[in-house]
Amino acid sequence: MIAEKHPLADYVRILARGKNASRSMTFEEARFTMEHLLSDDSRPEQLGAILMLMRVKEETAEELAGFSQAINTCWPKVRPDVDLIWPSYAGKRRQPFWSLLSALLLEQMGHRILFHGSLAHTEGRIYLHEVFHQLGLHSLAHIDELGSTLPSISYLPCQALNPKLQDWLGLKSILGVRSPINTVLKTIAPAGIPSVQGIFHPGYAELHADAAAITQEDMLVIKGEGGEFEVNPERRCTARYHLNGQSGQLIIENKRSHYQDKPKGISPDMLRDCWQGKLQSEYAEDAIIHTAALALVAIHKAPEKLDAFIEQSTQAWKNRNKERLS
Repeated sequence: MIAEKHPLADYVRILARGKNASRSMTFEEARFTMEHLLSDDSRPEQLGAILMLMRVKEETAEELAGFSQAINTCWPKVRPDVDLIWPSYAGKRRQPFWSLLSALLLEQMGHRILFHGSLAHTEGRIYLHEVFHQLGLHSLAHIDELGSTLPSISYLPCQALNPKLQDWLGLKSILGVRSPINTVLKTIAPAGIPSVQGIFHPGYAELHADAAAITQEDMLVIKGEGGEFEVNPERRCTARYHLNGQSGQLIIENKRSHYQDKPKGISPDMLRDCWQGKLQSEYAEDAIIHTAALALVAIHKAPEKLDAFIEQSTQAWKNRNKERLS
């Protein structure tokens, strides 16, 4: 008996025909592939083959955009009442999540932020869902909660969008390497809501921006501390963006190459102490203020106002409500 060919077989074949005959997927091919991977009719062999073949050749902007658009169908049809989507998938191992204090500044300015991310999957790192729990911030348990009134800052685990997404992130322990899923999930957002994205390898910034240009989504991406969307003030920060149909880049020069008061450790208690003024650190303050300013660029889709947003964030930090994390 001849087995019936699976609908995804030809799409695996696109990537696997050998050195000379293989090619990258088009946007439509990538979207079709991800739609089937998310459904119940794909096979685990196909998932492993596609992810590893793409890992070897490296994903293109068209593939990233197609995968992202397919996953974005998991969001509820009613758009969440938030101003910014903030993915968090890398975790931290050297510094606390100073970027979370940036989000608190945005909340103080009247903005609403939805984080989404991974449950812990790499030893030695702390993940944002753990920080939310330890600081008593709001985490969603189910996707249906996005249709209700949310607190100004909320966290959504990616498994609430689709359980397969978290399972795929966990494949590193089986395959030995991270897959393109780690990249794709940083780019997903409900239609019409801008996002900020953090990467570890600088070369991926252009890939993210090009993928957003294909789908006409608003976003801003940086090489962030630890791979998260967080400015490292000891390094020159180049932000690539696609906003209001225009692509470009912004640069924040580092004030100094080394801060003597750079904190050590990843404990969420350091965030509370810094917010309340018990921990004094120019490194932390510059990271918080510059990260908030770039987030404002994304929210307002106004890269020309970066300097004004830095000043606005600086004043917000000086006037912050220190009782917020009491």
